[in-house]
Amino acid sequence: MASLENRGNGSWRVIVSAGYNPDGSKRRLQRMIRVDPSKTENAQRKEVEKQAAAIETDYRRHLITEGKKITISSLADEFLSTHGKRLAIATAAHYKHMIDGRILPELGKKNVQDLTPREIKQFYHKLENTPALTKRSKTGGLSGNTILHYHRCLHAMLTYAVRSGYISINPADAVEPPRNDRQETAFYELEDCGKLLEALDQIPDTQWRLFFYMSIYTGMRPGELIGLNWQDITGNVLTVRAGAVHVPGKGTIRTDRPKTQKSIRMIDLPPTIMTILQQHHREQAEYRLSFGPDWPEPDAVFTGALGYRLNISSPTQKFQKIVKEYGLRPITLYGLRHTAATIMIAQGLNARDVAARLGHSQTSTTLNIYAHAFMDANTRATEAIANALENTRKEAK
Repeated sequence: MASLENRGNGSWRVIVSAGYNPDGSKRRLQRMIRVDPSKTENAQRKEVEKQAAAIETDYRRHLITEGKKITISSLADEFLSTHGKRLAIATAAHYKHMIDGRILPELGKKNVQDLTPREIKQFYHKLENTPALTKRSKTGGLSGNTILHYHRCLHAMLTYAVRSGYISINPADAVEPPRNDRQETAFYELEDCGKLLEALDQIPDTQWRLFFYMSIYTGMRPGELIGLNWQDITGNVLTVRAGAVHVPGKGTIRTDRPKTQKSIRMIDLPPTIMTILQQHHREQAEYRLSFGPDWPEPDAVFTGALGYRLNISSPTQKFQKIVKEYGLRPITLYGLRHTAATIMIAQGLNARDVAARLGHSQTSTTLNIYAHAFMDANTRATEAIANALENTRKEAK
């Protein structure tokens, strides 16, 4: 049985033992556990007993030892160097950015074993009052969605700490995740799509016309289009095999896999796309002749003037210029993917077919994101059935 000592202000010292060392001394492990000091002493004790029991079990199973004290900073290095290899390139780079930028300056010197849910809450509260680094913030501070990303990163680190035997319980489990306040991405109605396509037809650059035509016709992610290679296209069938991400120090690179396993998919290209695609292929081949063998990425479909794969931010910047120049309703580049999805739903495709087209790993993801579109389609279906049955009844009279 663990020994508990109330040190005051929500701080408890826990000492657990598990037999004897070879020299005859008792095997003991001491930990400080912090709980909500506003709770009664009895309530605090119950929480501490629960955590102490888990620590004692892991200690007896040799999953944790006396010598495994580790700082958040050291844990972060270990997490990124080992577990980070299992993550997608973009995710690993994003985690490193958050860890180096704000997690370590605030929590880096603390021992993992001493980190409490209360301190994690305080960290999130501080993030809420941290000025945003970009002008896109409407409030001037970090959004709930951004703070949620910090929570997921920190939670993943602490889960790794549990699996590595540094701690028995993930303290982030006891913290309510920050609220995701990201607004639903706007999309184009069919009338807007007509105006966009008319604008694109006036663009002299075939590559950009192709990129945005494919965005709305295929529903592909911008990174998937940038990562597209010519060998991924056979006839009028395109196979999504990879994506593209920006990696600090390396620029835009093609990934070795798309966002999820389900993202690997085949998409039929309509004649409209094939015409522009073939024109772009011819123009790119002619332009490459002046470079000879020095063209750096000969298989990339979308490239910059020097032959490197398009910068990950270039399509967004170009699309916003087109929207402004032709007076189109402002939406994000990713909004074209949402536009493709809502058009498919409006035309009667079910959630499974839409999910397959978009490369969602689960149909539930599609249902959650496009709930409004499916509700509209369901309403139209109800009206269609009601009208058909009503007409049949009238004809029967």
